[in-house]
Amino acid sequence: MILRHIPNALTLTRLVLIAPFLVFIYQKEYINAFYTFILAGCTDGLDGWLARHFHWQSLFGSLSDPLADKLLIATSFISLALIGKLPWWLVILVFSRDLTISFGVLAWYWFVQRQLDFKPTLLSKINTVLQLTLLTLCLFELAFFKIAPYLLETLIILTTFTTAITYVDYVWVWGKRAYITTHLAK
Repeated sequence: MILRHIPNALTLTRLVLIAPFLVFIYQKEYINAFYTFILAGCTDGLDGWLARHFHWQSLFGSLSDPLADKLLIATSFISLALIGKLPWWLVILVFSRDLTISFGVLAWYWFVQRQLDFKPTLLSKINTVLQLTLLTLCLFELAFFKIAPYLLETLIILTTFTTAITYVDYVWVWGKRAYITTHLAK
Protein backbone atom coordinates (compact mmCIF):
# COMPACT_ATOMS: atom_id res chain seq x y z
CA MET A 1 0.00 0.00 0.00
CA ILE A 2 1.54 3.30 -1.10
CA LEU A 3 -0.13 5.36 1.65
CA ARG A 4 2.16 3.82 4.28
CA HIS A 5 5.07 5.75 2.71
CA ILE A 6 3.50 9.17 3.39
CA PRO A 7 5.34 9.64 6.73
CA ASN A 8 8.68 8.91 5.05
CA ALA A 9 7.83 11.32 2.22
CA LEU A 10 7.05 14.00 4.81
CA THR A 11 10.36 13.33 6.55
CA LEU A 12 12.21 13.68 3.24
CA THR A 13 10.28 16.89 2.58
CA ARG A 14 11.50 18.25 5.93
CA LEU A 15 15.08 17.40 4.97
CA VAL A 16 14.67 19.12 1.59
CA LEU A 17 13.15 22.23 3.23
CA ILE A 18 16.37 22.85 5.16
CA ALA A 19 18.13 24.12 2.01
CA PRO A 20 15.58 26.83 1.09
CA PHE A 21 15.32 27.78 4.77
CA LEU A 22 19.07 28.45 4.85
CA VAL A 23 18.95 30.34 1.55
CA PHE A 24 16.12 32.54 2.88
CA ILE A 25 18.11 33.30 6.04
CA TYR A 26 21.22 34.11 3.97
CA GLN A 27 19.23 36.39 1.67
CA LYS A 28 17.50 38.06 4.65
CA GLU A 29 14.12 36.88 3.39
CA TYR A 30 12.98 36.28 6.93
CA ILE A 31 9.25 35.99 6.20
CA ASN A 32 9.96 33.13 3.78
CA ALA A 33 12.39 31.58 6.29
CA PHE A 34 9.73 31.77 9.01
CA TYR A 35 7.06 30.07 6.89
CA THR A 36 9.51 27.44 5.64
CA PHE A 37 10.45 26.63 9.24
CA ILE A 38 6.75 26.39 10.21
CA LEU A 39 6.06 24.12 7.21
CA ALA A 40 8.98 21.88 8.17
CA GLY A 41 7.64 21.70 11.72
CA CYS A 42 4.19 20.75 10.43
CA THR A 43 5.68 17.89 8.41
CA ASP A 44 7.30 16.64 11.62
CA GLY A 45 4.05 16.62 13.55
CA LEU A 46 2.08 15.11 10.69
CA ASP A 47 4.54 12.33 9.82
CA GLY A 48 4.71 11.23 13.45
CA TRP A 49 0.94 11.25 13.87
CA LEU A 50 0.35 9.33 10.63
CA ALA A 51 3.00 6.72 11.44
CA ARG A 52 1.57 6.09 14.92
CA HIS A 53 -2.12 6.38 14.06
CA PHE A 54 -2.05 4.10 11.03
CA HIS A 55 0.83 1.89 12.20
CA TRP A 56 2.97 3.02 9.27
CA GLN A 57 6.24 2.97 11.21
CA SER A 58 9.31 1.79 9.33
CA LEU A 59 13.01 1.31 9.99
CA PHE A 60 13.75 4.11 7.52
CA GLY A 61 11.37 6.43 9.36
CA SER A 62 12.72 5.53 12.78
CA LEU A 63 16.22 6.52 11.62
CA SER A 64 15.50 9.41 9.24
CA ASP A 65 12.85 11.24 11.31
CA PRO A 66 15.11 12.07 14.29
CA LEU A 67 17.95 12.85 11.86
CA ALA A 68 15.74 15.33 9.99
CA ASP A 69 14.65 16.89 13.29
CA LYS A 70 18.23 17.25 14.54
CA LEU A 71 19.43 18.71 11.23
CA LEU A 72 16.60 21.24 11.13
CA ILE A 73 17.18 22.33 14.72
CA ALA A 74 20.98 22.42 14.36
CA THR A 75 20.94 24.43 11.13
CA SER A 76 18.35 26.80 12.58
CA PHE A 77 20.39 27.44 15.73
CA ILE A 78 23.60 27.90 13.73
CA SER A 79 22.04 30.23 11.16
CA LEU A 80 20.41 32.35 13.88
CA ALA A 81 23.73 32.58 15.73
CA LEU A 82 25.51 33.61 12.52
CA ILE A 83 23.21 36.61 12.18
CA GLY A 84 23.53 37.45 15.88
CA LYS A 85 20.04 36.44 16.95
CA LEU A 86 21.17 33.66 19.34
CA PRO A 87 24.30 33.38 21.48
CA TRP A 88 26.98 30.98 20.27
CA TRP A 89 27.38 29.38 23.70
CA LEU A 90 23.75 28.18 23.50
CA VAL A 91 24.30 26.82 19.99
CA ILE A 92 27.39 24.94 21.19
CA LEU A 93 25.44 23.50 24.16
CA VAL A 94 22.50 22.36 21.98
CA PHE A 95 24.81 20.96 19.31
CA SER A 96 27.02 19.16 21.86
CA ARG A 97 24.02 17.56 23.53
CA ASP A 98 22.55 16.32 20.26
CA LEU A 99 25.92 15.11 18.99
CA THR A 100 26.61 13.25 22.24
CA ILE A 101 23.19 11.58 22.15
CA SER A 102 23.67 10.62 18.48
CA PHE A 103 27.13 9.15 19.13
CA GLY A 104 25.76 7.43 22.22
CA VAL A 105 23.07 5.71 20.18
CA LEU A 106 25.67 4.58 17.63
CA ALA A 107 28.00 3.37 20.40
CA TRP A 108 25.16 1.46 22.02
CA TYR A 109 24.33 -0.18 18.70
CA TRP A 110 27.95 -1.10 17.95
CA PHE A 111 29.27 -2.07 21.37
CA VAL A 112 26.33 -3.10 23.53
CA GLN A 113 24.39 -4.68 20.67
CA ARG A 114 21.16 -5.06 22.57
CA GLN A 115 17.70 -3.78 21.76
CA LEU A 116 17.69 -0.03 22.21
CA ASP A 117 14.55 1.12 24.04
CA PHE A 118 15.19 4.82 23.65
CA LYS A 119 12.26 6.95 24.72
CA PRO A 120 12.65 10.65 25.43
CA THR A 121 12.01 11.76 29.00
CA LEU A 122 9.36 14.32 29.88
CA LEU A 123 12.07 16.92 30.51
CA SER A 124 13.60 16.14 27.11
CA LYS A 125 10.22 16.70 25.47
CA ILE A 126 9.91 20.01 27.34
CA ASN A 127 13.41 20.90 26.14
CA THR A 128 12.43 20.21 22.53
CA VAL A 129 9.32 22.39 22.89
CA LEU A 130 11.44 25.20 24.40
CA GLN A 131 14.04 24.93 21.63
CA LEU A 132 11.39 25.03 18.92
CA THR A 133 9.55 27.89 20.62
CA LEU A 134 12.78 29.87 20.90
CA LEU A 135 13.61 29.29 17.23
CA THR A 136 10.07 30.15 16.13
CA LEU A 137 9.99 33.39 18.15
CA CYS A 138 13.43 34.44 16.85
CA LEU A 139 12.28 33.87 13.29
CA PHE A 140 8.94 35.58 13.97
CA GLU A 141 10.77 38.63 15.32
CA LEU A 142 13.04 38.74 12.26
CA ALA A 143 10.09 38.35 9.90
CA PHE A 144 7.47 40.59 11.44
CA PHE A 145 8.07 42.74 14.52
CA LYS A 146 10.02 42.90 17.77
CA ILE A 147 8.61 41.04 20.72
CA ALA A 148 9.26 41.75 24.37
CA PRO A 149 13.01 41.24 24.99
CA TYR A 150 12.40 39.56 28.34
CA LEU A 151 10.44 36.83 26.56
CA LEU A 152 13.41 35.79 24.40
CA GLU A 153 15.81 36.14 27.34
CA THR A 154 13.58 33.94 29.50
CA LEU A 155 13.32 31.35 26.71
CA ILE A 156 17.11 31.35 26.29
CA ILE A 157 17.56 30.75 30.04
CA LEU A 158 14.92 27.99 30.16
CA THR A 159 16.29 26.35 27.01
CA THR A 160 19.82 26.48 28.43
CA PHE A 161 18.67 24.96 31.71
CA THR A 162 16.67 22.10 30.17
CA THR A 163 19.34 21.42 27.54
CA ALA A 164 22.07 21.17 30.19
CA ILE A 165 19.97 19.03 32.56
CA THR A 166 18.86 16.62 29.83
CA TYR A 167 22.43 16.44 28.53
CA VAL A 168 23.72 15.32 31.93
CA ASP A 169 20.71 13.03 32.41
CA TYR A 170 21.20 11.21 29.10
CA VAL A 171 24.93 10.74 29.69
CA TRP A 172 24.35 9.50 33.25
CA VAL A 173 21.39 7.18 32.57
CA TRP A 174 22.67 5.67 29.32
CA GLY A 175 26.26 5.44 30.55
CA LYS A 176 25.02 3.55 33.60
CA ARG A 177 22.82 1.26 31.44
CA ALA A 178 25.71 0.54 29.11
CA TYR A 179 28.02 -0.25 32.04
CA ILE A 180 25.48 -2.55 33.69
CA THR A 181 24.52 -4.24 30.42
CA THR A 182 28.10 -4.92 29.33
CA HIS A 183 29.27 -6.06 32.76
CA LEU A 184 26.29 -8.32 33.41
CA ALA A 185 26.85 -9.98 30.04
CA LYS A 186 30.27 -11.24 31.16
